[in-house]
Amino acid sequence: MGVYEKYKQTVNMSFSELLKWGATNCSKKASLNRSPIRRNLILLSKPKSKWSPVDIKNANKTIAFISRMKKVKPGKIIKGCGLSKRDISLKNWAYNPKKKIAQKRTKRKR
Repeated sequence: MGVYEKYKQTVNMSFSELLKWGATNCSKKASLNRSPIRRNLILLSKPKSKWSPVDIKNANKTIAFISRMKKVKPGKIIKGCGLSKRDISLKNWAYNPKKKIAQKRTKRKR
């Protein structure tokens, strides 16, 4: 599996969801650094054919961060946000830990 495919399997927020989230005050509660949001908005807006070596490097950063952070316990909820700093960080990296993932339906063989 290539980096593009692994990235698409790792993140679970769309460009519009991340853009909307990035405009909230809650998105600033875990970190004032906006670069993860900016990087992931760029990645989410480009088709695979337009990815550069820098995009691949940034996608690998996202994959690694989400993989590590998902293993961390959420911690205390931030007042007014309803999320922990861990969950806010994950959302800033294009992964919403509270988002339900639709199960792909598989056809049963008869």
